[in-house]
Amino acid sequence: MYDVIIIGGGPAGMAAAIYLARQKMNFLMLTGDLGGKTLWSSDVENYLGFHMINGVDLVNNFKKHLEDYKDQFKLMEGEKVEHVVKIEGGFNVVTASAEYQTKTVLIATGEDNRKLNIPGEKEYYGKGVTYCATCDGPLFGGKTVHVIGGGNSAMDAALLLEKYASHVTIVSVNPELRGDEIMKKKCLTSEKIKVLGGTKTTKVIGDKFVSGVGLAGPDGVERVEDTQGIIVEIGLVPVSGFIDFVEKDNWSQIVVDKHNRTSVIGVWAAGDVTDVSEKQIAVAVGEGSKAALDIIKYLASKE
Repeated sequence: MYDVIIIGGGPAGMAAAIYLARQKMNFLMLTGDLGGKTLWSSDVENYLGFHMINGVDLVNNFKKHLEDYKDQFKLMEGEKVEHVVKIEGGFNVVTASAEYQTKTVLIATGEDNRKLNIPGEKEYYGKGVTYCATCDGPLFGGKTVHVIGGGNSAMDAALLLEKYASHVTIVSVNPELRGDEIMKKKCLTSEKIKVLGGTKTTKVIGDKFVSGVGLAGPDGVERVEDTQGIIVEIGLVPVSGFIDFVEKDNWSQIVVDKHNRTSVIGVWAAGDVTDVSEKQIAVAVGEGSKAALDIIKYLASKE
């Protein structure tokens, strides 16, 4: 039985792993992509010690730090957790291929992309529909693209795509863009970016690849615009469905106290999956570190 299983390998999970490894805890980390959503960030300008760095480079720095302790713990990438069950003396963590027993659990699974749930979205995913401008931006070189959303994520995506695409249209259900004023000004003054406010995305059209997008303006009349790419940036939802015995709020965020303890003894949570008010890389690192320190104290008291 492990001392700890960390579920999730983003900034919160990796920060916790450093603390646990330094204390020579017997632990396992289960994660999809090591680095999580940070890999999708284009420019990170507010992480202490780095004036400007992109998400991939920042994660690589995190990985190098983690590499110092690679012999201290077990890392399983690409192994998705399906559910967690309480057992005598701890918890059973079940994946698609195995089961693992542990005394404690740290949930650091972050958030996933919110879907539009419109006709054609699922069918054309990977064929012009994407949820990651940072990952797929270069694929849209010289093409017309539509970014769906009206907040910081959508504006960030549009500004990144501006470097590659011939034309970018931001489609927002809100009348105006909402979020960072500097990004808003850049989008509104760009010669390549057009903003459609008060507009709902209704469908994705295509053959082998995306060729059009259905839009309905304030008048409710649907029309189709030609496009070769649709980037969906309408927010995120916490990845918490695999555990059903801890308290969650109305948005399915896991409720934690100041020590990152959940409502169940032996289970902690950290980062964007929790009800912490700010979803930032720096905050996630701090929350993961704090949770690990409390887990270490808890296990020491039990021994």
